[in-house]
Amino acid sequence: MDNIPAIRIGIKDKFVSVNDGIFRLFGGRQEFFSETYRPKISKYGCGIVAAINSYLYIAQVNQISKDDFMTLVQDYLDMYPTSKILLNLGVGVLPWQMSSYIQRKCKSVNINVKASWRGREGVGSLYNKMKAALLEDMPVIWAFYNLKSSHRIQFYKYIDGKFKDTYFDEQAKEHKYDDVNSHYVTVTGIIERENNGYLERWVEISSWGSKYYVNYDEYETFVRNAGGILNPLNLVNAYCSNILIIKKR
Repeated sequence: MDNIPAIRIGIKDKFVSVNDGIFRLFGGRQEFFSETYRPKISKYGCGIVAAINSYLYIAQVNQISKDDFMTLVQDYLDMYPTSKILLNLGVGVLPWQMSSYIQRKCKSVNINVKASWRGREGVGSLYNKMKAALLEDMPVIWAFYNLKSSHRIQFYKYIDGKFKDTYFDEQAKEHKYDDVNSHYVTVTGIIERENNGYLERWVEISSWGSKYYVNYDEYETFVRNAGGILNPLNLVNAYCSNILIIKKR
């Protein structure tokens, strides 16, 4: 990484590899459901994908086909019928459904876990909570949200020893630049490195079937950029920008 010593803290085993017939993806993709077939899942299904990714890793399912992953998405919708209504309304799925799904699915394979949203204490504490969970070999679901749609958080790729905000997508055959305003991802690792006395903090994530990195300092700015620390919009952003921590009982 630019020849700068770095430390990675993350899940110990190989993350869920999804075979779509051409590529092996880093986790599932909501885009499996095309614009013509279940378009609302394609657009708003990131929370479902993050929940399934987490369940599969905990259940030690490290490889799965695209079709089997899509079957799990349908099972999720059948398990929580209101999620279909919320998807059609453009809301996405509810946080409590995601935590409940992980607990129920893990229990079905004799793994007892507790999944709870732990970001209410403030954005400043999220980083250490994510790190603690990863040290226990547990993925984390990370929610991004900002009330102002123009405010977005950048996703980076790690290419040739550098974190880059643009890259060439082999699947789409085009150069891409990825950022989000409202999104769920699965956290698989944290990378820390000292750079001229400054601690860089990069969070490794799975989104859209790819591995990305988020600069944590940029994330804090994203949540708090509503215009003043006492601005009520910042309180909403901080509350909705949350993490789902999973612990074995």
